[in-house]
Amino acid sequence: MTLAVYVLDVPEFEPVVHTARTAGMAVRRTGDYLELSTTEQEIVLRREETGMRTALWHALLTGGLDGRIVSFTPDTLHLVQEEA
Repeated sequence: MTLAVYVLDVPEFEPVVHTARTAGMAVRRTGDYLELSTTEQEIVLRREETGMRTALWHALLTGGLDGRIVSFTPDTLHLVQEEA
């Protein structure tokens, strides 16, 4: 299974794309979105590492995801793969 987050392919989300790549996630274009994916069971992204403002951080999941949210705070996004 794959864990994935979909973000709009716009410059405002480039910091999270860079952070996802640094965390070992693959990046693939799909339409107007970028799929940030991993085969890891879980992933934690930290807003501080992206340098994003809180409001934009909260828009991070508007493109959707494949997985389950463990927590989504102003500082971290913790996702795990869905159980089969």
